Amino acid sequence: MDLSIVIVTCNSEQYILDCLNSVEKAARELRHEIFLIDNKSTDQTKTVVKGFKNAVTLLENSENYGFAKAVNMGLERSSGDFILLLNPDVMIQSGSLHPMIDFMRDHPEMGICGCKLLNRDGSLQYSKGSFPTLFSILYRMVLPRRMRKYDLWGYDKTGKCNWVTGAFMLIRDRLIGDIGRLDEKYFMYYEDMDFCLQAHKKGWEVYFYPEIKAYHLSPHAMSDQSSFIENEIRKSRLYFFRKNRSLSSYFILLILTRIIDKYAKEVIH
Repeated sequence: MDLSIVIVTCNSEQYILDCLNSVEKAARELRHEIFLIDNKSTDQTKTVVKGFKNAVTLLENSENYGFAKAVNMGLERSSGDFILLLNPDVMIQSGSLHPMIDFMRDHPEMGICGCKLLNRDGSLQYSKGSFPTLFSILYRMVLPRRMRKYDLWGYDKTGKCNWVTGAFMLIRDRLIGDIGRLDEKYFMYYEDMDFCLQAHKKGWEVYFYPEIKAYHLSPHAMSDQSSFIENEIRKSRLYFFRKNRSLSSYFILLILTRIIDKYAKEVIH
């Protein structure tokens, strides 16, 4: 098997059929398999998937286990030389996965590769970056929300980077044998960044390959649950620092996070 595609869904009926159709066109020259792990959708996602014209292995969870654990269920069953983690609202260019896999085969040091992601209107989307430091996190914390934008630089150049987003992440199977699967202590957010960091620690390279483009239609699909998202981001960020940064950095971030949370609650009330 050349490629295994792992897609995690939760109430994704609006996008999943277009996503699956784009996958079939993008991987048409490859021997591939598709695993779709559903985190207890309450809409018609599973019905749409079961009606898809091509073979998809559907794993139905009885509860929402989060992104990392659901991905690992797919990784456990994957048999491809390469594995693509893909969000259900991503549409891939036709015929694009074969050249991307060829690119990885030409660079044996590469364990992970990401592509250029675009918004629905064709504008550039943030999809790679540097690992967070205490300084970079604190700097963003003190900025007004309207100024907390990421700089979209280096998106036209193929090359190494710290991490790429799990919305579209192509992984060499041997890497998983070397570093293991995603850390399931992350429910959502930061698990992709952490996975890339563990790859770097083992000597693997992470690349950004802008020759391949994909549309990520709804990167903020849960914007109506902003308080839930912000809470998960804080939890995941703290765990990332506890796991990967110095104890002093973790405690400083923990204290400041609690102060900011307390202040925010006082302002609301």
